[in-house]
Amino acid sequence: MSKSVHMENHVLAMISDRTNTNPILSRDIERRLSISGVIVRDIVHRARTEQNIPICAEAKGYFMPGNMSEARRTIDSLRSRAKQNREAADGIEKYYNEDKQMRLI
Repeated sequence: MSKSVHMENHVLAMISDRTNTNPILSRDIERRLSISGVIVRDIVHRARTEQNIPICAEAKGYFMPGNMSEARRTIDSLRSRAKQNREAADGIEKYYNEDKQMRLI
């Protein structure tokens, strides 16, 4: 087993037994495993997108939802952030499109 798969398994195990009433903060995972928040977020992202693991996250930390209602808050939050990021990208692009000399390539 590669070191990255081993680390991924540890992160997922730390989240798997957590509920919305006892989530785990990213900084606690980082501290316990001596890894960065970027690595934690990357592992969570891959678990969600490649393995369809419904890891939820709120300000209190990561947890596994007990039902769709709990998962819905994270789904809505992710979609809202994606929309905001799209709008920000559109705004930057619009700035350059309005100035003919500074068009994006």
